This record gives sequence, structure tokens and C-alpha cells, in this order.
Amino acid sequence: MGRQEKWNRLIDAFSGKGTAFSMPEYPKVPFPEMIEKLGALTEEDWGKYAFSREPLEGRFSDEQKMQYTHKANDCGREWAEKIARQYGTRNPGELAEKLGMKVKTPKVPVGGGLVLFAQFVEPDEITIFTDCVDKASRLEEECGCDLLCRENLTNTLLAHELFHAVEEQHVKEIYTRTERVELWRKPFSNKSTISCLSEIAAMAFAGKLLDLKVSPYMLDVLLVYSYDKNAAWGLYDEIMNMTKKQQTLQEEINVNNEYYIS
Repeated sequence: MGRQEKWNRLIDAFSGKGTAFSMPEYPKVPFPEMIEKLGALTEEDWGKYAFSREPLEGRFSDEQKMQYTHKANDCGREWAEKIARQYGTRNPGELAEKLGMKVKTPKVPVGGGLVLFAQFVEPDEITIFTDCVDKASRLEEECGCDLLCRENLTNTLLAHELFHAVEEQHVKEIYTRTERVELWRKPFSNKSTISCLSEIAAMAFAGKLLDLKVSPYMLDVLLVYSYDKNAAWGLYDEIMNMTKKQQTLQEEINVNNEYYIS
């Protein structure tokens, strides 16, 4: 089973759709240990994770993925500074108002089911679901992670969605929308955006805007943990195994380079 299929079934399990997929029991990891190790991951590590969710992942080499990751992160940081200067504030709530966004804060999505944390809906609606904020913020005492402080958590989710609003307002010039990959040429050329670039840039945007010391990508695991510990352990296990493979590959490259240099 592919990573994306497994994740889709995990989401189905959250939504109570009753699939035949049985979630395996993953190794239990103390929450503070998860926080520490996730906090130590690099932008390149999170880029690898982001691309593992990309529908077009197989079209890119590892080197291309790394280049895309760097450019998407630069894009997010650049636009965080640009928007902060333009509107004279780094406060996500104030920026949302100045950008003409309607921010809603219901407890859960209408109809319940699927665990959803936040979303942007064109052209001007951002929703932060407070159930996830309530649950995750209670974990702060367990680990002391500032990111899980209620105010920081709400601001991070809002900042992330603000980037998607900025994308829509600057679709003709922002890197995450102008960068495209050709799917086929004949009989007509067809080019597609790379969806994970938007997520990478949105995380960098939130991190820069709020001067976060760790990657907001940690919330992918931490927010799931507040609903289902085993599912979070499974996601954590996948991410850590993925980064170990990346580190091993980089070590082999370094050894080969040293061999040729000597």
C-alpha cells in the first residue's frame, strides 16, 4: 500500500467511514520525545515529507524535490515580509481583517466526521475549527511546547491559511502558482501546479510571520495526537523513517565526494 493510500485510509478512519483498513499498532513514543525530535527536523526533512503527499511525486528526482523545497520556503518567507511591510503588522488577526478575510471559528466542520483543523475557501473565508485548538492546547502542560499555547496555535493556523488567501490574490506572480510541470505535450501541452509547494510555502510564511523557532509542520503530527495517539505515532514513525533514509543517502553522497576529491 502506498503512503498516500495509507494516509487516505487513516483520514477515512477519523471520519468514521468504516473502511476495511485496520490501523496497525505503532510503537508508543513519549510525547516530549516526539516534540524534541520533530523540532530538530530541517526544512529539507519536512520538504521530503511534503512531497510524499504530492500526487506528482514520481515525476521528480530527489535533487529536483530539494530545489523545489528551497524555492517554496523562500517564497513563503518573502511574502510574509512583503505582507507585513505592506500592512504594518505581523498579527494574523489584523492581517486577516486588512486582507478582507472573514474569519470563522466553529467548533467542528458541519456534519462532524472528518477531523479538520483549518481551511481557506475562496474568495475570502478562513475557518479555524476550535475543537482541535481546544484539544491540542491541553497538551502544552504535558510537553511545554510553546507552539501548542492556545494563542500561538490559533495564530499559526490562521497565518497558514492567510498564505493561501495571498496566493489567490497574487496568482499571476507568486511562485507556488506560476511554477508548473508539464504533464504531457501531444497533442496539446498540459501543465500543472505542484500542490505541495503551496503547503511548504504556507508553513514557511507562518514561521516567518510569527518568528517561530520550530517548523509549523510539527502540527501535522501534534494535532492528530490530540485525537488519536496511535495514528500520530504512525505518522511520526513514517516521518522519522523517511528522514533516516534521507540522512543515509546524504552520508553516502558525502563519502563518495570525499573519495573523488582525495
